[in-house]
Amino acid sequence: MDKQNKITSIPNGPLHITGTLELVSSEGEVLEKTEELYLCRCGNSNSKPYCDGQHKQTGFLDDGKFVKPPASQEEVACVGVLEVKVQANGPLIFRGATCIEDTCRQRILRKVGGLCRCQHSDNRPFCDGTHSKIGFVAK
Repeated sequence: MDKQNKITSIPNGPLHITGTLELVSSEGEVLEKTEELYLCRCGNSNSKPYCDGQHKQTGFLDDGKFVKPPASQEEVACVGVLEVKVQANGPLIFRGATCIEDTCRQRILRKVGGLCRCQHSDNRPFCDGTHSKIGFVAK
């Protein structure tokens, strides 16, 4: 039986992603196949895209609540491979059915989307394009 794919924001910390996962570089290289990832969303990790705890040193604050989430695709079954692609100087792009849940347990189901990793989106955990305006740089 397939493991359910799920993305959650840890308050003041990283994205916690579970399921049948493939982490892919911006060049298309599979970096890792796993069932659990902790990915940086503060923009300060020295081992991006992975979290290395820098959010604690830099005082990153985010309560993990949705601001304006995209519409849920209710027909989505959150199983199968969830590919998370690291966009150079940009967001994490996920492809594959997943449940995204905030700290208030509000859930949306999506097949594709962008997740902020620069910390400056006004719609975290979702990307709003701010990384381009601030000149975010990361592989």
